[in-house]
Amino acid sequence: MRWEEWKPFYLDIVDRLGLDIQADRMATTLLTNLLENIDSEPLLRNLKELVAGRTVIVCGAGPSLERHLEIITESKEFNNAVYVAADGAISAFVNLGLHCDIIVTDLDGRMEHIREAIEQGTLAIVHAHGDNMETVRASVSSLGKILGSTQVEPTDNVFLWGGFTDGDRACYIIAQNAPRRIVLAGMDFGTTVGKWSKPNHERKFHASKRKRIKLQIAEELLTHLMSSSRIEYHVLS
Repeated sequence: MRWEEWKPFYLDIVDRLGLDIQADRMATTLLTNLLENIDSEPLLRNLKELVAGRTVIVCGAGPSLERHLEIITESKEFNNAVYVAADGAISAFVNLGLHCDIIVTDLDGRMEHIREAIEQGTLAIVHAHGDNMETVRASVSSLGKILGSTQVEPTDNVFLWGGFTDGDRACYIIAQNAPRRIVLAGMDFGTTVGKWSKPNHERKFHASKRKRIKLQIAEELLTHLMSSSRIEYHVLS
C-alpha cells in the first residue's frame, strides 16, 4: 500500500488514540536497522506463494477463536486452507497442536509461543510502533528471518500494508497477495477480549475504553477492505 493512500486512515487513528507519530517513525527506523542483514525478497515470495489462489483463514484472538477453530478443523471445506494467526492467537494454535502458516504480530503475545511457531516454519511478520520499541529491540534479532511492517512511511525492508490492529492488518496483508477467499475467525468487536489476546489471562476479560476504540477502528478498517475488494470474504459467526 502506498503511504499516500494509507495516510488519511492513519491520521484519523492518531487523532482518536493520541498516537505519537514521531515515535512510530522511530520504531520503523529501529526495525529497519535490526533487519538490515535479512533479505526480504525470498520472504515476500514465500508469502505470495502461500496465499495466492488459496482460502486463507485469518484468526483473531477474540473470545470465539476456540469455537471457530473447532468448526474449521472439523470441516473438509478448509482442508487445504492457509492459517494466519494475529499475535496472541498463536497461543491457541500451540495449545491445540495446530500448524500455523503465518503470524502477524507486534510481539504482544506469548513470546515462547511466537518463537515456537517460527521454529516450526511459521512465516512471521513483525510490526513496529511507538509503544513496542523496547520489545522489538530485545526480541527481533533472535527471531531469525522475519518480515517487518509499519504504520507510517515504509522503508526498503519494513513494509506498509495497511491495517492497525494485528487482526485487521493481517487481513490487509493477505488481501494484497491474491487469495481466493479470506475467512475471518475469532474476530470479535464487542466489549469482551479473548483470553489469548494478552499473556497471563486464563479467561476472557472486559475491554478497556482504549481497547474498545481499537476494536472499533479494526472493524471500520475491515469493513472498508471488504467493500473495496473483489476478494470473497466470509466472517464466521
